[in-house]
Amino acid sequence: MNIFEEIVQLQKNNESFAVATIIASKGSTPRHIGKMIVKKDGQIKGTIGGGLAESFVIQEAIHAIKNKQSKTVEYTLNSDEKGGIKMYCGGSLSLFIEVIPKRTRVIIIGGGHVGQAVAHLAKTLDYQIVVVDDREAYANQTVYPMAEELYTHEDIVKALEKVKMDDNTYVLIFTKDSDESVLRYVIQEKVAFIGMIGSGRKVIKTFNKLHEEGIKKAALDKVYAPLGLDIGAETPEEIAISIIGEMMKAKNQSSGKSLKDVKRKKFE
Repeated sequence: MNIFEEIVQLQKNNESFAVATIIASKGSTPRHIGKMIVKKDGQIKGTIGGGLAESFVIQEAIHAIKNKQSKTVEYTLNSDEKGGIKMYCGGSLSLFIEVIPKRTRVIIIGGGHVGQAVAHLAKTLDYQIVVVDDREAYANQTVYPMAEELYTHEDIVKALEKVKMDDNTYVLIFTKDSDESVLRYVIQEKVAFIGMIGSGRKVIKTFNKLHEEGIKKAALDKVYAPLGLDIGAETPEEIAISIIGEMMKAKNQSSGKSLKDVKRKKFE
């Protein structure tokens, strides 16, 4: 498997990683061109020349992955030079470390009209789409051709037990009649975002019930419900825009205000 095939496979597996590429070299260096994949645990594929410089780059890449920030690094391969590393090549290297983050993982629980509209929009953003339902007719490859994972069971919580969730997971609850049991399950998971559609009355009733069962108010306060931005959405497609918008607002920690108010200077 060459390095480009490895990149494709890592993206398919939705793993975060970095690609270190030599962008400039001067004088004597182990290599003048080279590319290397670095995984978050330090495993590599390819090389930029080996030796101490490569070990420095691996550590820089691990930090870059953790911080989700690409960067450029430069090394002088001469221990006699100020700031140089303990190599005796004498040259210098510049490398670009490009971080390839995990794709946002969106779990759509409830495959009805709103779920379908959200999935179509999420696909255009290259999100990883997972669909869960208690009805096979609403969670299949025909209805959701863009879904990478589909889970069904007559008990929707049992279907959820098969789903991998992590801090890169955005959970959207659209069930026909199982919101309470689904929320009871997912609120225990360490995910990035939980949202649930429904009327304000329904949300308060559900929250009160779960709070009476012992779920802390602080946990319930983190749930985005009723889900969606107030943009006057009516159709499933419009509602999907309001939902993805709120997800992005939370993901990017942005204000959600109109750019007219944020970016435009006062006009007189």
